[in-house]
Amino acid sequence: MAPAPEPVAAAAPGIETPLLGILCSLVANVMFASSDALVKGLTASYSIFQIIPMQVAFACIPILIMLRRDGGFRRMRAAHPRLIVLRGFLAGIGTIFGFYAFSALPLADVYAIAFCTPMVVTILSIPILGEQVRIHRWAAVVVGFLGILVMVRPGFEALTLGHLSALGSVFTGAGVVLIMRKISRDEQRAVLVTAVMLGLLATSLPIALFVFKLPAWFDVLRVGAAGLFMGSAQFLVVRALSLAPASTIAPMQYTMIIWALAYGSLFFGNAIDPFVVVGAGIVISSSLYIMHRERRRGRTLRAHVK
Repeated sequence: MAPAPEPVAAAAPGIETPLLGILCSLVANVMFASSDALVKGLTASYSIFQIIPMQVAFACIPILIMLRRDGGFRRMRAAHPRLIVLRGFLAGIGTIFGFYAFSALPLADVYAIAFCTPMVVTILSIPILGEQVRIHRWAAVVVGFLGILVMVRPGFEALTLGHLSALGSVFTGAGVVLIMRKISRDEQRAVLVTAVMLGLLATSLPIALFVFKLPAWFDVLRVGAAGLFMGSAQFLVVRALSLAPASTIAPMQYTMIIWALAYGSLFFGNAIDPFVVVGAGIVISSSLYIMHRERRRGRTLRAHVK
């Protein structure tokens, strides 16, 4: 799975032009969904451990351009090296989980499950960050998990390894977000992006050496497009966050479900499951409410500091 946008991790925006920021975010999410659709097609012929490093190789092209604009590698300094390494490792493991889920489930199902990440973050922030979660956010978490039950329908539909892998990507993604909450103010964007790429390579390349299969030229083009989409989307997310507040950009990621439904129907023959649509709507509503409460909590804390 292409690393998801992490709006909570970005630096504070400069001169805000929200509409342009929203546009950049929307285009980025189209690219993320397109990259994941290409990866799903490739999983029918190649190991996910081979696909990941090939995708990273092409993703590094636009990312290197972004890093050069930020001053290059010489200016890179990690303020929290251990947490940076852990973040990269979690991103790599999460991508393995996500890619396997794509190979076994429709894109929309994987995205719908992945959208419950804010709920897991809310729960884990209590023991890890020592945050207080009040009744409103707890209610949103409960409602969100009810949405997951609507989608997977335990007892009516068989739970597969694909569902478990999607849930695995949720927990690794939540770990990444929690780390970002601790270090994002101190770390450079170049360090954060580079850590993800290195994490993807570290978790996939050792196994890729044993499962490598010479790809057809057309498949090289497909994985190249997937990598370029993923790397360019990372660039656009950073750009979006420099133009608009994170609270404005974050909800845009949910538009990926629209592209997932479209790609699944057009290219993979997946019928649009009304239970997935309804469940995803519940999860998205719950996540948006959690974001709203987080934003209010942030304003309250800032007011007390002043």
